[in-house]
Amino acid sequence: MRVAQVTPYFLPHNGGMEMYVYNLSKNLINEGHTVEVITANVPEGRSVEVMDGILVRRLKCLGEPLRNPLVPSIFLLLNELKKFDVIHIHNVYSFTALSFPILKKFCKIPIVLTHHGQLMFGEPMKDLCVRIYEKSARGVVLNSVDTAVALSDSDARQISQQNGGTAADRSPSGHPRNVVTIPNGYDDGKFRPMDTRECKEALGLPPDRKMILNVGRLYGAVKGHEYLIEAMSRIVKKRKDVLCVIVGPGRLYDTLDRQIRSLGLEEYVVLAGGKPHDEIPLWLNACDLFVLPSLSEGNPTVMFEAFGCGKPFVGTRVGGVPEIVTSDDYGLLVDPANPDDLAEKVLTALDREWDREAILACSEQYTWENITREIVGVYDQVLR
Repeated sequence: MRVAQVTPYFLPHNGGMEMYVYNLSKNLINEGHTVEVITANVPEGRSVEVMDGILVRRLKCLGEPLRNPLVPSIFLLLNELKKFDVIHIHNVYSFTALSFPILKKFCKIPIVLTHHGQLMFGEPMKDLCVRIYEKSARGVVLNSVDTAVALSDSDARQISQQNGGTAADRSPSGHPRNVVTIPNGYDDGKFRPMDTRECKEALGLPPDRKMILNVGRLYGAVKGHEYLIEAMSRIVKKRKDVLCVIVGPGRLYDTLDRQIRSLGLEEYVVLAGGKPHDEIPLWLNACDLFVLPSLSEGNPTVMFEAFGCGKPFVGTRVGGVPEIVTSDDYGLLVDPANPDDLAEKVLTALDREWDREAILACSEQYTWENITREIVGVYDQVLR
């Protein structure tokens, strides 16, 4: 099968969607399929290259309003797109997704779209633009694809509510018949248990501190970093043997650094900056607890990666997170934007003896090998 993966961003631009497309593409190739990734040339690099066996075509980007690369040259690829059996688009909130209702009329190729969660910036004007898009153009995109893949039932329900339709258009689950739920996945070859003390030593971290880890770009309030830092001001009043490490680059670095200093948390909260993705398994294995304080999520890759390393999880009840953390055997849930609740659950988690084997057992169903098989099933269905 020949599959085009069309995504606004791809590696080395780093994020959950980029890793999703990378891992899916690699596993499709491992199963004998032919894959080409078509993306924006951001950050600028070679227009065509092979990355870990994946052919990547990068299109000229004219700008990135609301983190949305504008790549009108995709309309010049009509004859190229016709050679594929399936076109798989990523992120409904993108220029590339918006272009495909037009391109499909000429390509006549089955189109699958993965909906990577609700877009939220945590900034009023930007979020208003997103809501306007949702009420206008997003439905056109979703109704033009053969199948939409939602990462969570929460997202599938949201698609259903916004797109309307009759009862005959819906499956027994209540979702539109062209919407299926397939969760995110993780690379179990990279994200696997390692010795915590050895990982702390390799990263130069103090061995006698309980390490709380967060991994996420510092690009907007939506990731909830300010609430994690606020929660740490409460946590250190109860115990001093803690260290919170936030890994990720972004424009909020200075803002968060000022917050840390204003709360006198310099000895307890560290902004580690961006790290290569290949180094993230070390950080996850070095921690005692992984925390995700987001205000909005789809089905975050790093949550599955933490589970793959056998680490307990404290996260907010947003998006697909509660659908995965269904037992307190491997994680605790908190209300978003609530530093008191977050502090309480972190303290509870740090005091508890966790069953690593139960956490690893939970993670096994989310390996990319298993997720890829489900997505190939979707491809087969649209081809039939």
